[in-house]
Amino acid sequence: MNIFFLLWLAARRAVQAMGRSMDQQDQRDVESYLGKAQSFADLESRERYWLQSH
Repeated sequence: MNIFFLLWLAARRAVQAMGRSMDQQDQRDVESYLGKAQSFADLESRERYWLQSH
């Protein structure tokens, strides 16, 4: 009976670790996307400013 509990516990911990890893990757993806969106917004703003000044 103890072996089944240990196997269940190990599987549960593995699933939790995978979930945390996936959450961290999702967080990095969101931060990357927002960084690119911010960069694009900055470029757009500079382009508009340049077009207005010329």
